[in-house]
Amino acid sequence: MEQDIFIKHLLQVISDQAALIVKLEGRINDLEDEVHQLKHPKNSNTGSVSPSKEENRKTRSLREKSNKKSGGQPGHKGSTLKFSAVPDDIVKHMPIFCGGCQKDISGISEELISKRQVVDLPIIKPIYTQHECYQRICSCGEVNQSGFPSQVRAPIQYGPNVQSLVAYLSVRQFIPFKRMTEHFRDAYHMPISQGSIKNILDSFTKKSAPVYQRIKENISKTTVVGADETGAKVNGGKYWMHVWQDLFNTCIAASESRGMKAIKDNFPDGFPASILVSDAWAAQLATPAQSHQLCMAHLLRDLNHFLELYPEHEWPVKTKRLLQESMELKKTLETEGFSSCQDQVKRIESEMDTLLEVELDKKKFKKMLPFVKRLIKNRNYLFNYLYHPLVPPDNNSSERAIRNVKVKQKVSGQFVSVAGAQSFAVIRSVIDTIIKRNKNIFDCLAMTANLSPE
Repeated sequence: MEQDIFIKHLLQVISDQAALIVKLEGRINDLEDEVHQLKHPKNSNTGSVSPSKEENRKTRSLREKSNKKSGGQPGHKGSTLKFSAVPDDIVKHMPIFCGGCQKDISGISEELISKRQVVDLPIIKPIYTQHECYQRICSCGEVNQSGFPSQVRAPIQYGPNVQSLVAYLSVRQFIPFKRMTEHFRDAYHMPISQGSIKNILDSFTKKSAPVYQRIKENISKTTVVGADETGAKVNGGKYWMHVWQDLFNTCIAASESRGMKAIKDNFPDGFPASILVSDAWAAQLATPAQSHQLCMAHLLRDLNHFLELYPEHEWPVKTKRLLQESMELKKTLETEGFSSCQDQVKRIESEMDTLLEVELDKKKFKKMLPFVKRLIKNRNYLFNYLYHPLVPPDNNSSERAIRNVKVKQKVSGQFVSVAGAQSFAVIRSVIDTIIKRNKNIFDCLAMTANLSPE
């Protein structure tokens, strides 16, 4: 009897120890996985991580090595300072005395042997234009008075060239208010306060509103739209700057929301006629659109991360190779036509379907499982660029469009107010749209400055 109790006790101890071993083995696996991830953290090359958040940044481009030499490629057009065919001033340097016999030769006809030009700027001084209104009394007794132009609203104010220059320096060149006052004082001999700069930008934003609205309308009707968002600091708080853009238009907007609220506030109907290119952010994929396109660059960075985490598994290797092959095929289709190479397109589609049938150990490859599920869920959004000429394989153009927000904040630190952030967004949208249309930025801003604010 005692022996049976003892054996039963030993069996219970063994069972408890076995359960503890299983639990500890699971914990050990989790810790080993965490250590492995700490040794191979995500960075800007292997995931959607800002370079500024990396402690020890390792630069590794997604671009593969090529046989091309570094530097400018054949056919690249250089730029150089060119002579003016009609110079503003000519200074003639002529010999007066002979260097041999010292004879006066000023009366001898000269011959041009060479010429050089110096390009410079005149000293800039402000021009004060005084507007005067008069009255005349008719013989019938009627008093007739003239009025000031609609743009002249104050006893003294800054003209359209100053307004457009303030907008250009602040939003395009990212110059802070304090340094701008110094610039105007020293370069243009014109005093201007930081308060006046703010008022000018507020007024310029109102004048830009119709153009901004037209940009939105153009984007809502286009066939391919790129979208992205980035965080922005506004008066010490977290805000978001969103961008939607196409080949000829860029719209930037400030919002307290990163999600659907910001999208509905700016594009309530979504993009029913467009293929929306994004980095797989849930709100972007939920936006109504004809279809979507995932950014291949983001997927490749994630795959690079999995190659570091799981070097023993062949799935990330094959998937990365297939995506790169599809991007190379895109180049071929652009040169040879989208009706060609359809067999290769079908093969790529078929191979991707096969890859997405992979079965992964949920514990061993738990970091890769959500990525595979995301690809399966958005399978129809992987290769739209192989069927539509204007659809790019990445979202790089949208990332470039939103990058100026980060540059602005690196220079100025933060936006002081929500209105200031939206003012930057509106004016920058106009400027980037001007750039895309190959127009002179300053000339177009001057035209906007001449408008009357609504």
